[in-house]
Amino acid sequence: MHKSTASTKGLLIGLPEPVFQDIHQLPGNFILDGECIGDVFYSFDLLMFNNQDLRPNPYHQRLTALMNLLASAQHRFIKYATTAFTAREKTRFHQELKKGNQEGVVFKRLDAPYTPDRPNSGGPQLKHKFYATASCVVAKINVQRSVEVRLLNCDGWVPCGNVTIPANHKIPAVGQVVEVRYLYAHRESNALYQPIYEGPRSDVDVEECLLTQLKYV
Repeated sequence: MHKSTASTKGLLIGLPEPVFQDIHQLPGNFILDGECIGDVFYSFDLLMFNNQDLRPNPYHQRLTALMNLLASAQHRFIKYATTAFTAREKTRFHQELKKGNQEGVVFKRLDAPYTPDRPNSGGPQLKHKFYATASCVVAKINVQRSVEVRLLNCDGWVPCGNVTIPANHKIPAVGQVVEVRYLYAHRESNALYQPIYEGPRSDVDVEECLLTQLKYV
């Protein structure tokens, strides 16, 4: 596999080195669908394997093939996105995710073929978020592992408050796009309430970091 991945815009972007090294431990040629957050790749679908296009296959077949592939070698930086099947499993998993302050869940039909682009309510999959997230641009590096973030509107850049960078993350550079999770935004100041740093976003352009992303109270 090449040392790159395709973004949601279809552009090739570099993989983090730890993910690239782990991918080389897996056998065969394949295309994974997933998301890089920091140095970890979260995989939730297998689109091609050994030159066979799996996208027309039902999701449960692709999921089984993905689980078999990831189980075939040791890797620390490629994670399998946990899936629940029964009503009881879904209820328990939903409660665990909310208790653990996770972002949300994606519901998929087991008999559905692969659908490109982001999940939506009009197709065979639906993304449900517990918290809001926004792709922001780092405006300034503060003291004590904190950065100021900003978003773009028709009048220019708008400051949206500060977010603390956890010790297990590198401090991002000014001008870098980062993902921030938050509860809501204050309408008067556009500041994010209870922001949590999620990591860098190499698949989002600076011009896409718009103020219209924000969810207000």
